[in-house]
Amino acid sequence: MRRWISNRLVDLGARRAFDVIDRIAYWRRLALTGSANRAFREAHPDFAVPPLPILWDAQATTDLTEYKRSGEEAAVLFWSLIRPHLDPATPARVYEWGCGPGRIVRHLPALASGFRVEFHASDYNRASIAWCRAHLPGITFFENGLAPPLAVADGAFDVAFCRSVFTHLSAEMQARWIAELRRVVRPGGVLILTTHGLAYRPRLTDQERVRYDAGELVVRTLGAEGRKLFAAFHPPQFVRRELLRGLTILEHRPGDRTQDIWVTRMPA
Repeated sequence: MRRWISNRLVDLGARRAFDVIDRIAYWRRLALTGSANRAFREAHPDFAVPPLPILWDAQATTDLTEYKRSGEEAAVLFWSLIRPHLDPATPARVYEWGCGPGRIVRHLPALASGFRVEFHASDYNRASIAWCRAHLPGITFFENGLAPPLAVADGAFDVAFCRSVFTHLSAEMQARWIAELRRVVRPGGVLILTTHGLAYRPRLTDQERVRYDAGELVVRTLGAEGRKLFAAFHPPQFVRRELLRGLTILEHRPGDRTQDIWVTRMPA
């Protein structure tokens, strides 16, 4: 018991230290991007931008140009993955779990021209959802907790997707969320997600690589679960064997200095 308490105190101390480092990094980046952000706002007066603390929490950046550019690129990528599973003549509901300040989902309605799609999105950051509701019309935003359930009916969505969400959860929470996403995506529907695959192996310590190469999930708990300093690294064999067990894997796209993409289908 004494050792457990000691370890917990060490963990808490480390997390507080990393929180301080994170805040210093935020203010440093804020200073470096200040003039560029002012120029961005002048050049794009009609483009709603989130408060920078929210953007930092979600993306570890304060660069508004990066927020717009990366969101547009990611939206094109995800739409290319979603589109083959939709019929232009049939109404569909597409859901982004863990949308943050709307970086990706805000661009999808324009890409879906000609399709009858309702877009929904949620996040556990209340401030992000409040901002999205106030500034990004045409999308239904709602809050979710760090843990399930979602406040939606069984089979509510035809397609669900998330980028870099499972990468910040523990093994237990990942299992709970996969079960919940299986509940809210209709039978035969599609789930698309990303993981820290082999492209992230060089970032691991020697001990972590041994576990990773053995097919074990590697989790770093430098921050609170769900935050960017809490990181999970997924060997492809773990994803196939554990995370996506029972789902049909339609495509695995290994990342090249980026996260792996997994496209899956729910049981019919």
